[in-house]
Amino acid sequence: MTKKSRVKKSDELLTDAGVEINEGAASRSPIIVGIGASAAETGSLEIFFEQMHSSPGAAFVIVMQYRDAFDQEAFQARLAAVSGRTVRLASNGETIESERIYIVPTGVTATLKNDRLLTHHASDTSGERGTMDSFLVSLAEQEQKRAIGLVMGGCGTDGTLGIIAVKEQGGLALAEISQESVDISHPSSQPKSAAAVADLVLPAEELATRIKAQIRSLQRQTLAQDFDELVVQVGPQLTRIAAVLRNRTGHDFHGYKPNTFLRRVQRRIQVTQTDTIENYLEYLRSDADEANNLFNDLLIGVTHFFRDTKEFEHLEREVIPKLFEGKGASDHIRVWVLGCATGEEAYSIAILLREQMARLDIVPHIQIFATDIDNRALAQARVGRYAASAIKDVTPERLARWFVKEGETYSVVKELREMCLFSQHNLIKDAPFSRLDMVSCRNLLIYLGAELQNRVIPLFHFALRPGGYLFLGNSENVSRHGKLFTPVDRRFRIFRQIETMTRLLPDFPLSATTERNAPPGMPSGIRPSVNNVSVLTKQAERIMERYAPAYMIVDENHDVLHFSGRTGKFIDPPSGHASLNVFNLIHRDLRIDLRAALHKAETDKATVKVSGLKVGQNGSALLVTMSIEPIDPAPGQPRRFMVILQDGQVVGEDDAGTVIPSAGQEEHVRRLEDELRQARDRLQATVEELESTNEELKASNEEYQSVNEELQSSNEELETSKEELQSLNEELQTVNGELAHRVEELARANSDLRNLLDSTQIAAVFLDNDLRIKSFTPAITDIFHLIDTDLGRPIHHIAARIAYDDLEQDARRVIRTLSSMERETKNPQTGSQYLIRVLPYRSVDNVIEGAVLTFMDVTALVRAEERLRDREALLRSVVEGIPQLVWRAAAEGNWTWSSPQWTAYTGQTEIASLGKGWLDPIHPDDRKKVLEAWKDAEKTGLLELEHRLFNAETNTYRTVHLRARPVKNDSGKVVEWFGTATDVHEMQLLQEHQQILLHELQHRVRNTLAIVRSIAAHTAETSDTVVDYARHLEGRINAMARTQTLLTSAPDAAMDLKDLIKSEISAQTGKDENPVTITGPNAALFGKAAENMSLAIHELTSNAVKYGALSQDGGELHISFHNHGDGKKPSLKLVWQETGLTGLPKRPARRGFGSELIENVVPYQFGGSGRMEFTPEGLICTIELPLSEKIKLHEPSH
Repeated sequence: MTKKSRVKKSDELLTDAGVEINEGAASRSPIIVGIGASAAETGSLEIFFEQMHSSPGAAFVIVMQYRDAFDQEAFQARLAAVSGRTVRLASNGETIESERIYIVPTGVTATLKNDRLLTHHASDTSGERGTMDSFLVSLAEQEQKRAIGLVMGGCGTDGTLGIIAVKEQGGLALAEISQESVDISHPSSQPKSAAAVADLVLPAEELATRIKAQIRSLQRQTLAQDFDELVVQVGPQLTRIAAVLRNRTGHDFHGYKPNTFLRRVQRRIQVTQTDTIENYLEYLRSDADEANNLFNDLLIGVTHFFRDTKEFEHLEREVIPKLFEGKGASDHIRVWVLGCATGEEAYSIAILLREQMARLDIVPHIQIFATDIDNRALAQARVGRYAASAIKDVTPERLARWFVKEGETYSVVKELREMCLFSQHNLIKDAPFSRLDMVSCRNLLIYLGAELQNRVIPLFHFALRPGGYLFLGNSENVSRHGKLFTPVDRRFRIFRQIETMTRLLPDFPLSATTERNAPPGMPSGIRPSVNNVSVLTKQAERIMERYAPAYMIVDENHDVLHFSGRTGKFIDPPSGHASLNVFNLIHRDLRIDLRAALHKAETDKATVKVSGLKVGQNGSALLVTMSIEPIDPAPGQPRRFMVILQDGQVVGEDDAGTVIPSAGQEEHVRRLEDELRQARDRLQATVEELESTNEELKASNEEYQSVNEELQSSNEELETSKEELQSLNEELQTVNGELAHRVEELARANSDLRNLLDSTQIAAVFLDNDLRIKSFTPAITDIFHLIDTDLGRPIHHIAARIAYDDLEQDARRVIRTLSSMERETKNPQTGSQYLIRVLPYRSVDNVIEGAVLTFMDVTALVRAEERLRDREALLRSVVEGIPQLVWRAAAEGNWTWSSPQWTAYTGQTEIASLGKGWLDPIHPDDRKKVLEAWKDAEKTGLLELEHRLFNAETNTYRTVHLRARPVKNDSGKVVEWFGTATDVHEMQLLQEHQQILLHELQHRVRNTLAIVRSIAAHTAETSDTVVDYARHLEGRINAMARTQTLLTSAPDAAMDLKDLIKSEISAQTGKDENPVTITGPNAALFGKAAENMSLAIHELTSNAVKYGALSQDGGELHISFHNHGDGKKPSLKLVWQETGLTGLPKRPARRGFGSELIENVVPYQFGGSGRMEFTPEGLICTIELPLSEKIKLHEPSH
């Protein structure tokens, strides 16, 4: 098959929109239609699928919005019934098959990879793509030109990024017509809905028809390998399309990358269904809007903050700090962001610069120039409000510092917006900025042809300061311009400008040269390869350099513009400062002849040729022929001359001497005559030049005299004008100062008004005379469903959250009567109460221009009144329920109210207590004291005392505590007293009883301390060492403590003798079971008797543990006590007997504390006796104490 037969016609290649299939995509792979919908639009989906019966080879994926919840099973059944297809819920890893409908349920995010669905649970965090966006973006990335994206109505901004991605990849982007898309052309600072960026916005049934046509078209597409041939074949048509686009929009796309340009054209052919590129060209010429549609398609770009996070992290770490090096407070940092689109990249760089400024003490001025050719994108960039998906790569710290959340969107803070200057700028035709520290041109060069890219890079070099930085996209490079830029980091596409010796201004507009160099009917960027032409041109240049004579091209100032490759032998530059002047560069033997020849060529405007010139060359002479040939200049261009130097015969330096060989004599004479003639000609030319110069100088002198007179006259006029300008300048300065002051006042007033409205949260809407919305405050959104795009709409088009049917009538009445009016209404859903005021809107000129409606939320006031009434009732119930007697009095002490408790307590009625009547129930002896306390209270502000008050129930006077506090007005003056009277009679009695108990306690403590002192003294006398003293003293005090514990735990403060003995033995042996027997009746010991007996038992037990029955195995201890003596003098007799000892106990050589206590102290204090006897089997101790109030026995009954 020949090449001619393989190449199809452009009409055939572009049939059915001419969109090629992706490489590697099999014909059996289904065409996937991605659909985004909300639960509210399921009815539209059913209508859509009713019309989609005849579309084999297609699969549908429906993504339900995350915030929606509905009956998925019922919807699945209805959809299967109307569509005739298999409908199933999407599962992770499932392969997409044709003729099926897959439903991605709410709360699930799905993406597409290699025709498989990948699902995971969605989250509602800031910055994550919506569920529709996630799927549509993945669909666009996989299917590219074959992608079909549809967003049904009611989805808000979810799906917008996905629709943009589908368009970017060349697919078909559709949206259902709905309320959101009624006025999509209206300018708005809000993020747009999918309908605002879709290719077509149609009703549900028409969407089905359009998608079926698109599916049939895609199934007849051509293969991708024909695309390069297609670019060559349709080149002339693309040229004409670019020309129409330039004429209609003012933007030249001749330098656009050919393949990309053709793909965008193919997409428009697909959308407009014009079938062929010729038909589309006619449609483009005839349709007024299509040029703008194609222009917008060429500008589609998806971006977000800190896109390519690693690149921005490297920029922050390696470049941003260096921009500030050497910069003072008076210096500037200038940054240019090209192709900024909606401003995310510009604001990202602004954030990095502001964060670096925060780390420095002295910071320079910063200006960021952000440019693009899309005015719509620039308008959104200036507002700086973005959807949550745009800030997905922003850290939480930066999000909190640099953004303000407004509903579902995020706005950059004012200080960032003030740093960025957004401006429309066309890189190809507009002059660049200059003296820049950094240029960020990311993902823009990839859309330009190679030739245009090579011309843009030097423009960046010109725009940057020496050492400035260039920040490019991942697929962009400057490797062909190694003399202009050096890489800082190739991986992150950051480069530094190299300072060159000469700084030449690049040619711009860039498109001009491109168009001149392009073949007829073919733009330079949109044409086939010209490599063969370039090769031939270079070969021709090499041949000419090799065989042509030496030449130089000079301008009218005699500066050399170009050298040929063989001029070295004719050039003899002087030392010192470099110069391109031809007279400084030419060999000294040729300078005079060159000057004369150039003069003649300039004067005669003809070629001048001089032959036989000698040039000294290494001891010999070279004969040279010099020609000066004028070059015809282009219109408006300066004159140029070509100096051609042809070398001839080489002769010796002395060949011109007087001795000439006879054979060459005639030749020698002829040469001398030629030289003489040439000398005469040069002399004649010099004379003529001098005469001409003299005449010119004379004429110039006369002209200068005339000009001097004119200048003197002009000088006088300028002096007069100068004075007038100075006066005018003074006036302008005054006016300028006044205007600046007015602007400052206006800005301050706007700030005050904004802060006032924000702080008071007044909901207000401003209407014109036709009741159209002029403006509104943010708080009004709680009352009406208002957004920024509603400006200019009639107020009755807006749904209200409150019941206010007479709004229009009231507004028109106020405009007509110029009177204000008020209404109260209620939000039936929330129960909020509003006070509505309608007032006429007066302009500064006192002209009525509409009405102002303010809605004051008085819910809190109404509820406060209700709470006040409730609290009043609560306070009354509290006052009436407490036992205190409550009363109110005027400032001078006259009672104005008394509680019912006063009447119940005193028997005095409330009326009788008013004025000074409350003094009557007070005890006569206390009335004077109470009145004096009132006088003091007027000075001190406190009334507090106790007095006696008559109690009607007991018919006695009881003590009450009177207490009152003043109520003061704003000036601090007492206007009222509020007080209580509390019965403290029982409390006084308790306090008196407490004093008695306190005295008793003090008495007992003194007695205890006396015992402790005595024990300490006796212990010290009987102890040999400090250790013995401490041990004995601790044991005896512990015994007292145990006694006190038993006494205080007993209900009658008595201690049982058996309990005392058991407690002491257990404490010293550390055992609960011991060889001890205790017998005797119940014996109760009180007070001091218990304390002394416990010390005696302690000493006996301590001795038994150390030396007696409790120290040896087999020892036993028998303790008995009983009533001893006759009836007249009964006594308690206690016998302590130890048995079972193996060694004979001896009486201690020295009388100890225990012996002294038992035999002397205890008997002395209680009038009894004590005796200790040491027998062979052990100690026998007998203590006998008379019974008394302190010592009692209770014999058991028989």
